[in-house]
Amino acid sequence: MNRGCPCNGIGVFVLLLSLVTLGCTRASAPLDLSSSDPSHDQWKIASNYAREAALFRSKAEELADRVAVYERLFGPDSEWVTGAKLLIEYYRNAAEERERLADMHLELTADGRRSRVAAPASR
Repeated sequence: MNRGCPCNGIGVFVLLLSLVTLGCTRASAPLDLSSSDPSHDQWKIASNYAREAALFRSKAEELADRVAVYERLFGPDSEWVTGAKLLIEYYRNAAEERERLADMHLELTADGRRSRVAAPASR
């Protein structure tokens, strides 16, 4: 006596086959952001740093708006204002560093070597 739909066996087979296929696929290696090896995807690394820089700039702008509010609420010499200003400085410095790293990785994409601008001066 046959119970259920005969296509259930096919569904189970397809499910098992897909699980085996997923288990056998190899995940891509994580992106090494510190690599200056031209064989690595320097465009992707530069893009990542550029996105981080934009995020830090955005956070600094948001905090600049908050500083004005904090000054009205707590006074210009309050710890809230001082702390927010220090955080703004941190975010701006972090953004500049990420932009520098993005530029460095973009220079590596041209021909696999650093340009003369990014190369340290020889003495």
